[in-house]
Amino acid sequence: MTPTIEIKAADVQKLRQMSGAGLMDCKAALQETKGDFEKALQLLREKGIAKSSKRADRVAAEGLVDTWLSENNKEGIIFELNSETDFVARNEEFGSLLKSYLEILKTNPSFSTVDQLPKDKLESLSAKVGEKLSARRFIRFKTEKGLVTSYIHPGSKLGVLVQIDSDQEAGKNEEVKSLGRELAIQVAGANPLYVNRTEVPADVISREKEIAKKQMEGQKKPAEILEKIAVGKLEQFFEANCLLDQPHVRDAAGKTKIKDLVENIGNKNGLKLSVVKFVRFRVGAD
Repeated sequence: MTPTIEIKAADVQKLRQMSGAGLMDCKAALQETKGDFEKALQLLREKGIAKSSKRADRVAAEGLVDTWLSENNKEGIIFELNSETDFVARNEEFGSLLKSYLEILKTNPSFSTVDQLPKDKLESLSAKVGEKLSARRFIRFKTEKGLVTSYIHPGSKLGVLVQIDSDQEAGKNEEVKSLGRELAIQVAGANPLYVNRTEVPADVISREKEIAKKQMEGQKKPAEILEKIAVGKLEQFFEANCLLDQPHVRDAAGKTKIKDLVENIGNKNGLKLSVVKFVRFRVGAD
């Protein structure tokens, strides 16, 4: 008889945050997979219990996210500064420190990691407020003919940076700038994982197909029908996780896809636009 694996309550809670499933289901899944979180999450999804494939792991951190954009919209930076409590994050000196770090990053384009940032002011403020403060992460985007745009959600706990490339100069085009902001808001609200379906790794696609098929086990339908259903579920995965395949969040009917929005604005202005990449920072999240 196989001995029961002892599962810690903290591990059950972690899987619950990742999956949205109930505590007992999470505990059973961890026991069945011998404590493997990824396998347990997949098992819950195969049983139709998990609510999402997106990880919801959180780190114990508060703080703020902010962005900087160059005047010509060719370059942008998104930066996260952490504190232990929101009370400290709302401190005026904390906000000033964040702005000063953005200024340093702006004037030092060779910087590639937060470890290159000076720590004296951070350590001084940390000693003053009695909390651990840390410069957590930053990303820099730069384009030649397109533009970089950003969005900070009210409260400064969530920020997005988006890069759109163009075959002709588009950095000052107001409609393209508006498009960029719409894309940033879309990323903030819909939380895609990829720009388009070509970025989705083959093993992820294979996994999603397998999950779809397992969800249909026992159904008395022809194999070709089950295959069509599995392909349909894969399309749903792309629509949920790929930015260009997502319905525009402002379209209540859900008929306008983001790729249509990009193409329409490009055609209207005689431009070939391509969404190159995006990054989404949420304070305290992976």
